[in-house]
Amino acid sequence: MASTTESRKSGKQLAPALAATLLVLLASPASVVAQDYDLTPSFGTYDLVSGFEPDPVEYASYAGGAIDLSQQEDSGCVGFVSDAPDIRISYSGIEYDYPLGFITESEVDTVLLINAPDGSWYCNDDYSEEFGVSAGIEFITPMEGIFDIWVGVYEEEDIYTPATLLVTELGLDEDSSQTGNGDSESDLGSGTAFSINDRGNLLTNYHVIEGCNSLTFRLPGQDPVAASVVATDIDADLALLEVELLTVPATFDLQNRPRLGDEIVVFGFPLLGDLSSQGNLTSGLVSALTGLEDDMGTFQISAQIQPGNSGGPVINRSGSVVGVVVSQANEQYFTRQVGTTPQNVNFAITGNEIRAFLNANRMKFLQASSTRQYLSIADIAERAQRYTGAVVCY
Repeated sequence: MASTTESRKSGKQLAPALAATLLVLLASPASVVAQDYDLTPSFGTYDLVSGFEPDPVEYASYAGGAIDLSQQEDSGCVGFVSDAPDIRISYSGIEYDYPLGFITESEVDTVLLINAPDGSWYCNDDYSEEFGVSAGIEFITPMEGIFDIWVGVYEEEDIYTPATLLVTELGLDEDSSQTGNGDSESDLGSGTAFSINDRGNLLTNYHVIEGCNSLTFRLPGQDPVAASVVATDIDADLALLEVELLTVPATFDLQNRPRLGDEIVVFGFPLLGDLSSQGNLTSGLVSALTGLEDDMGTFQISAQIQPGNSGGPVINRSGSVVGVVVSQANEQYFTRQVGTTPQNVNFAITGNEIRAFLNANRMKFLQASSTRQYLSIADIAERAQRYTGAVVCY
């Protein structure tokens, strides 16, 4: 450990030259602070190798301390931290251009202070409006070495409050008031898509494919095939893909908005790499005809969903698609804002939005007949597996 400490001290002398290679979003470097990075971390020292699983990884700590950062000369920080680091992370094995993000979770307003391997100091209070009172720092071009981390509080009376530090290479998604991406299979993002016609066109969410360099699509039991983006609608959060694969397409019932209390089934590929590669099915009801703040473009469902369900079909008991899974209510956001935890509050894009998107792109799709039949959930699942698959984003 002596050699590591010695090299880090040398790095601090080189900090101004090396800092140019590091980009931190919504955080400001602090030039002088009183924290002692050579002290033993209060809540542990950990090794992380790039490509780590699970992602994000979580570390428990307590936030706050006796040192007032606002009193430190040129600190650029406001808040209260301890003298010794809370957590020390030794990061290594960089092979790809993954960002390295740190974000806090706590019941109180937190501050994040990090001493990077090159000796530079970085501080953040509130990462974004969507993250509420959480603090976050993201290194777009991280370096190998020691990250000393202090989890502080903004208000002095909140010191020694339980907190969690999350570390991720998946990127800090600013649109996290509702989740839908951030699914992971090692270093990959994933979601769900389904076939809409016999021409190889697939429907999914825009946020599933956003920022991807390449995509693959895989039906249960088949090999993955390359997928390309045909069209997107950011506002509706919809995307069209194309694959060289002929599948049995889904049928749509987009003329009639689901009724309150209608039974529905959701099929998708949540938590890819952890849950079944053959797909996951849940059932529930239409629990509200509109989404958050009476959003007419979405409706609420009680069928359970997880990260990775995004882009999957919402199917009625006649076996026709009536919506596309898009998000779930963020529990931490509601807890912070209104003091209560939402239970199984999930949302899907309406048939009107889907129809408008497909028509705008002159996309052929199969409309259900007016004659309705009531299918068992097992029959619906069997059909869904033929046209629904996992999308992996590289």
